[in-house]
Amino acid sequence: MFPFLAALSHAAPVKSGHATAEWITAATTIEGGKPIQTGIRMVIEEGWHSYWTNPGESGMKLKVAWDLPEGWTAGEVGYPAPKKFLTGELPGYGYEREVIFPVTLTPPAGASGSVQLGAKVSWLTCNDASCIPGKAELKLSPAAGSAEHAAAIDKARALVPKPLEGLKLEVSETADAVGLTLETPEGFDAAGWEVFPATEMALDHYKAVEFRKDAAKWTAKAGKNTYADGPLKELVLVLVKKGESPLEVAWKAK
Repeated sequence: MFPFLAALSHAAPVKSGHATAEWITAATTIEGGKPIQTGIRMVIEEGWHSYWTNPGESGMKLKVAWDLPEGWTAGEVGYPAPKKFLTGELPGYGYEREVIFPVTLTPPAGASGSVQLGAKVSWLTCNDASCIPGKAELKLSPAAGSAEHAAAIDKARALVPKPLEGLKLEVSETADAVGLTLETPEGFDAAGWEVFPATEMALDHYKAVEFRKDAAKWTAKAGKNTYADGPLKELVLVLVKKGESPLEVAWKAK
């Protein structure tokens, strides 16, 4: 294990367009092969928003190109549950003010905390009048963590939707509509959950999806996205409700 190296504190935040980005870590030591938790924090100017993994009718999700030393690997970027907004008249999904995208990194055997990790990050911020891209080349000393950053990353990880055991999704289609059926674990109430399609160009973003109880299952009808290319092959929905952990449920055509 290697101690925190004060001289290699995380790089300063980078402002570009209408947001500021920095890369933070929860780790204060590095142990070969032991994953560490990091997060890309974006602070968005008041009146502007940025985008989720499915941006909606327009927009662009955060993109990351890693520049890691040999043997280091990065997991999938986590996208916390979004909120819905309008850009002009176009519905979209994303974030306002501040968001942290958690990322798990794994060092190789024998790794030390003295290395510098790099990430080229790009995003889009919009308001009702315009959209402005942003980009930053972020640096991180992986063991430069703090209790404050660890708590912030833990909070962000809790906001990333996760599957719920026993929650299943079935999909049926007509020419312009998509039927959705949820099979839920005992005691689960699907009423009041806001539904977001994480799969791009699958569902109509203009109409909200609301599940209603139908005998032992929950059903909803959604419009099909006008840009959908043929029958749906897969669909991931995210369910969000105040006071509850966000959920993810996925379906694949057989």
